[in-house]
Amino acid sequence: TIILIWPAIKNGYPLLFSDSGTYLATGHSGEVPIDRPIIYGLFVRHISLSWSIWLVVIAQSLLFNYLLYLISKFIIKAKQPLTISTFIAIFLGLFTGVGYYAGQVVADIFTSISLVSAVLLIILDKKNVFHLTCLSIILIFSIITHLSHIPIVFMVICLIAIYFILKGQFKRKFGRLVLIGGLFGVSLLTISTINYSFGYGFIISRTNNIILATRYIESGLANKYLKKHCNSPDFNPPYKELCGYVDQFHQWPAAGFYLYSDNSPLYLGDCKSRGNWSTCWEERNEAYGVLIKDILSDDKLLIDFVALAFTGTLKQLITIEQSEMNPHDLRYIIEKYYEDDLYSYDSANQTSRDVIFVNKSVVEAILVFISFLILVYFIIKHKAKIDGNSYLLLIAIFSGLFFNAAFCATLSNVIPRYQGRIIFLIPMLAIIIIIVVFKDKIASERVSLSRIL
Repeated sequence: TIILIWPAIKNGYPLLFSDSGTYLATGHSGEVPIDRPIIYGLFVRHISLSWSIWLVVIAQSLLFNYLLYLISKFIIKAKQPLTISTFIAIFLGLFTGVGYYAGQVVADIFTSISLVSAVLLIILDKKNVFHLTCLSIILIFSIITHLSHIPIVFMVICLIAIYFILKGQFKRKFGRLVLIGGLFGVSLLTISTINYSFGYGFIISRTNNIILATRYIESGLANKYLKKHCNSPDFNPPYKELCGYVDQFHQWPAAGFYLYSDNSPLYLGDCKSRGNWSTCWEERNEAYGVLIKDILSDDKLLIDFVALAFTGTLKQLITIEQSEMNPHDLRYIIEKYYEDDLYSYDSANQTSRDVIFVNKSVVEAILVFISFLILVYFIIKHKAKIDGNSYLLLIAIFSGLFFNAAFCATLSNVIPRYQGRIIFLIPMLAIIIIIVVFKDKIASERVSLSRIL
């Protein structure tokens, strides 16, 4: 656990991203964020006991360690699963970015947790009631911590189902697939119910159109469409105000600038006076939905969109690094809700300067490349020694990597932390495959050695 949160320990306080402030505040205020579920915010509030957010990163590390233990016990089938899982945790903590995400107050660590827990739910025997119950809760929770987890997990489940069909195992695994499908449905129902209970309607997201339309704006697709149609006298869509920004969208070079800059077209008029910036998002969500539909109805722009999605996915797949952690002025939130943490927060490295992980990013990138080569070699050379459970984990991880890159690059943007939150699963998988292949040989050599002695 200590190794997995070492970046936070070295910083002197849990790592904080710009989104961390939203989670810290909304978990206490009970206000559902406009752009994400409130679940992780509630997790932060209750796990921290409104005392210290150190408890949050410790809990995240323990969850990941628990999954490593189950992998060691039920996939590797180690005689000493705790020893093996500890070794894997230490290795990943030292040479990958898992600690960067486990030690950070954002929901990113739950991307990998959702994928691994789904695989374990399929693998574990029904007699392991306790672990199956824990994994069911973990899967539901990890899915609903971030909206991006919904399509990623859904597609991975579908691919696993196809794998079982091709292997002729669908009937045998049908009950477990139904269980996971049911848990996925419960996840969607939970998000919608929570939004409804807070008075926002029985919906999953209130402003999904805003995020996607901003991707079109940032990529230049919206500018092409508006430039083509704005001069037409019959052109009068609900987003007509954007015509005044044709060839000017470059002043918001990234999606975040467009979404949160005060001079963004999102905040035109007096929408803020009727609430706050989130009011503007809600009021323009429907209009931006029309913009999305109109852009995709243009055949040429549809081709451009497909090209954007394709190139963005490839770029996201190879973007392996941990983003530098800039200072974020969250002192007022810490002082309000976590007064006992105030000294640690003020003393943390991130409070006064950027915390950079250049060396760790380089090491991880090299390790991922080597791990990939190892996996290819072992799959070709030792295929017979790799069992179905290991292959299932491999399929889930690599499909998860692809779908994570595809959905993030297409619906949001290409950002290092998006792929970083899951890329460390490749070295983890390489270690697992190596142990699975050689464990019998190691065991036999131990027996021979004991006989000699």
